[in-house]
Amino acid sequence: MKKGHAYLLSIISDGNIHSGEELATQLNISRAAIWKSIKHLESLGVLIEAIHGKGYRLVRAIELLSERKINKLLSPVAQECCHDIEVLFKTESTNSSLFERLVSEKIHGKIVLAEYQSQGRGRRGNKWLSPLGSGITLSVGWQFDIAPKALSLLSLYMGVAVARTLESEKISEVGLKWPNDILVMNKKIAGILIEVRGEASGPVDVVIGIGMNYELAETVKLDIKQPVTDICSNTQQRLSRNKVVATLISKVFEILNDMETKHSLKLLDEWRALDCYIGRQAKLLLPNEEIEGVLKGVDNQGSLLMSVAGEVKSYTSGEISLRVQ
Repeated sequence: MKKGHAYLLSIISDGNIHSGEELATQLNISRAAIWKSIKHLESLGVLIEAIHGKGYRLVRAIELLSERKINKLLSPVAQECCHDIEVLFKTESTNSSLFERLVSEKIHGKIVLAEYQSQGRGRRGNKWLSPLGSGITLSVGWQFDIAPKALSLLSLYMGVAVARTLESEKISEVGLKWPNDILVMNKKIAGILIEVRGEASGPVDVVIGIGMNYELAETVKLDIKQPVTDICSNTQQRLSRNKVVATLISKVFEILNDMETKHSLKLLDEWRALDCYIGRQAKLLLPNEEIEGVLKGVDNQGSLLMSVAGEVKSYTSGEISLRVQ
């Protein structure tokens, strides 16, 4: 990390008390500048305690992301597929950061992570709230020579990748909600945003954005307008943030590799087995109407199936918001 706010955070991330004088010496700036930097970190959601006469410490330690540690923990398949990992301290959006590279370089197999996103987005333009260091926000670039038929299923497949990650960390009651939400005990823990550039005839550049809650403060959970949870609330022992990231990247690349080699046929069955809302009465909110019915899973193209007035109809992703009653 470069010196500045990021370097200050790397020093105090251990959760110990650090005096203003000590920090000023290490960063070679004034104590007043340290105070301003502390205030900036607090504005990004970092919880910092000022202890009179002693200094500053984090309310809870933060494990900062490390390209070196993540690379070391990748699976063999992921190590072959991954061409670059970059951890940003702050960005508007990891998806946007990765797409900006397309102007001058290929993004295939490249990954961008961020400790903080100022404009993190979910589906339909919804904002993804994640204070600095409290989540896992990453984007993966991939290029298909031609747009595969399975591209419409990619969001569901990535849901499977996230579910596999959570289950590998012994987190129970993992479920999937069409089209791109991952739940634990019926509370949202992660979401997916996929963006595509290119023509159907190819090549097609895809950026897969994944946001996962690692450790959210209770005040943040209350600010979110739906039931949410995080990894640390669902494990007996605190998991390494870098290890979770490495596992997630590995699961994503393993599925992308399966798609390239045509071994993705069972992924849809895996998604269906994790569908936690099938058979439930629900309401679909479309731009100009609301539809009520019973959820019947997904078809082979990844569209939502819903029984409406006794007739099963399909609805495509991208325009539909699902609210289970």
